[in-house]
Amino acid sequence: MSVELKEQSDSAKYAQAKDYPTYSLWEIRLQLTKPLTWVGPVWAVAVGTVGAAQADLSISTMLWSFALMFLIGPLVLGMGQSINDYYDADVDAINEPHRPCAREPRFKELALVNVFVLGTASLILSFLFFPKEIFYLVAIGLFVAYIYSAPPLRLKKNGWWGNSACALTYVSLPWVAALYLFDSFSTNQLILALIYAIGSHGMMTLNDFKSVEGDIKSGLKSIVVMYGVEGGLKVLLAMMALSQLLAAAFVAYHGQYIGATILVLLWLAQIPFQPKLKKDPKAMAPWYNATANSFFIIAMMVAAYNLKHF
Repeated sequence: MSVELKEQSDSAKYAQAKDYPTYSLWEIRLQLTKPLTWVGPVWAVAVGTVGAAQADLSISTMLWSFALMFLIGPLVLGMGQSINDYYDADVDAINEPHRPCAREPRFKELALVNVFVLGTASLILSFLFFPKEIFYLVAIGLFVAYIYSAPPLRLKKNGWWGNSACALTYVSLPWVAALYLFDSFSTNQLILALIYAIGSHGMMTLNDFKSVEGDIKSGLKSIVVMYGVEGGLKVLLAMMALSQLLAAAFVAYHGQYIGATILVLLWLAQIPFQPKLKKDPKAMAPWYNATANSFFIIAMMVAAYNLKHF
């Protein structure tokens, strides 16, 4: 009987393993950088470019903007994602058993190589080809990525600290870097970048619903772990609403009433999507990100453009 049960167990494991794809080492290296997550910072660079007073529609502007997107997305953020995967390999194996971290014995070694190569490339390229302010911002971004994931600080242990670190490096840092790229830093654009980081903090909570089991086992106190599913939803929706209404008020304060009205309408457009998210946050979080949050990221661009010359 025991032999028969063991054979059944082995067969089940083999069948399960067959359901998961296999990856080459280079595919794993790319996966470690999580290319889909580049979209946020890359978009923030575009927003900062639109908000930069000295930026125009020339080929030069677009090429330099693309260069900064490459620096911030694949390199800086890729390093941050890789170091996060290094320290979270065991947790991710629970939350996402289909990923290589659950099966590839060299996963941590590959992650460390990514961290070194991408981090070094980020510093060298920003030092050689970009204004010194961008080099400083890149150094800050890499440092925040390290303390976000690595002990003893490991900011991600607490959802408030961890999400704040992500929001600032995903939204505010790339936005401000684009301003410096075109010698157009302004206090008003900085304030907008910080206001939208509040909403981005809320967006980060959407990622917590899928990882509650692993977070609890590993002692991570995400927003959803601390306040439950319903409480987590209230926090994220409140923070996203607050940031967008603050942005609308700030734009209106500068006399841009049409722009402020558009920002309010873009926030209102998100509300009809919320009931579906509330029914099953874990399953519907990706859908909400792709639908309702599209209005949020468009609002960032609208706000930056309206204060371009203020």
